Amino acid sequence: MVGCIVVMLQTGCTSSRVTPNPASIPQPAETPRHAETISGASSSVPLVCPTLGSSGEAPATPAEGKHRVILSWKASAPVDSKHAAAMGYCIYRGVKHKDPSPELVNSMPFPGTRCMDDVVQNDKKYYYVVRAISAKGVTSIVSNEAPASIPAHSQTNPTVSGASAPLCREPANGK
Repeated sequence: MVGCIVVMLQTGCTSSRVTPNPASIPQPAETPRHAETISGASSSVPLVCPTLGSSGEAPATPAEGKHRVILSWKASAPVDSKHAAAMGYCIYRGVKHKDPSPELVNSMPFPGTRCMDDVVQNDKKYYYVVRAISAKGVTSIVSNEAPASIPAHSQTNPTVSGASAPLCREPANGK
């Protein structure tokens, strides 16, 4: 099992920042959940993020709205007798509060604790959660939920503090 995660975010153009309530931080689950891993004697297929009831297909291209959400979270708990080391994070985006089937944003574990989601649509609200994943495919429980409201219209020169954050997902077609 890997430790808990707290998610904070800021949305493009509005530069709003959501700081979760500390009381909403989940405690470690009793039964670890496993990601799918495939390993053979001569080679290993990279670890993939598990879905949470969704199709698992990450969007391929940025939305037309030109907005982006900057996500950041605290690193998973350090390694101890109850927690494995986190090798990365799986990021999920729901379209409703406590979405039972949020969309997987990244198929491969994201190594950092800050990234940018540029596949969002104008005038929508999203709900993000994150799970840590270990090298053996053991995942943490889902983090607290962080909502992000996307403005209805793009500004001509959006300025977002930290807009240079890496993409949460793998760029499509080398973009």
